[in-house]
Amino acid sequence: MIRSRLVPLALVGLIGLGACTSTSSEASSNEPVEGVQAPLPTIGLGSDIGQISGGADVRAIDTGSVESVVMIGDSITVGAQPYLQEQLEQLGFEEVTIVAKELKRVSQNIRDNPSGADIAAFVADDGSRDADEQLWIVALGTNDISQYNSVDDIVAEMETMVDSVPDEAPLIWINTYFEDRPEDTAEVNAAIEEVVASRDNAVVGRWDEIAPSEGVLRSDGVHPGDDGAKVFAALVTTTAADFLQR
Repeated sequence: MIRSRLVPLALVGLIGLGACTSTSSEASSNEPVEGVQAPLPTIGLGSDIGQISGGADVRAIDTGSVESVVMIGDSITVGAQPYLQEQLEQLGFEEVTIVAKELKRVSQNIRDNPSGADIAAFVADDGSRDADEQLWIVALGTNDISQYNSVDDIVAEMETMVDSVPDEAPLIWINTYFEDRPEDTAEVNAAIEEVVASRDNAVVGRWDEIAPSEGVLRSDGVHPGDDGAKVFAALVTTTAADFLQR
């Protein structure tokens, strides 16, 4: 039986866990996303939405050994969590751990909101699974847009995150989209591309190619509505399916 893995209660205060619970939703992985303009209704596992880029050769990964998922994200992940949970379980992962909180940064702690890098290091230290049995998904960077002076500065922050993920673990980084800050968004995404390309078993999921589609985002140009949350979840899970050839 597939199970969702919760970080022990003693750790909840430290990492600000977004609870991972099995849920059912109206949209299954193979059904159209209602209320979103074409071509988005065709999104589902096995579609071409999750086309990947980066430094990985997927054939080098022992896909059969990957049994669990650790995902770290911000408010976009929070909004999509029920759909992520359902669809990642449909891919056959035995454990799904999602840690997400609003305003989460890649490597900067914000008061009681620890950075993604700190959370990754903490979860990696758990040691309950071999590193090559865990798929890591990072969906961070939106809150780092416009926070740095150069791509090099952003790369240094992103490297802190990647260094916190076990070397043997396959990694997906979902990039960013901020409608009103295209240049700064491009810099963050360039930094993501650079650090992912430097790692043998990592790929980029291109949220920036999907988010601008009609009906995905709210009026703020950043956060998905409910239909957009389904689209975001489908991007994540199709990228994982392509990456692991499931």
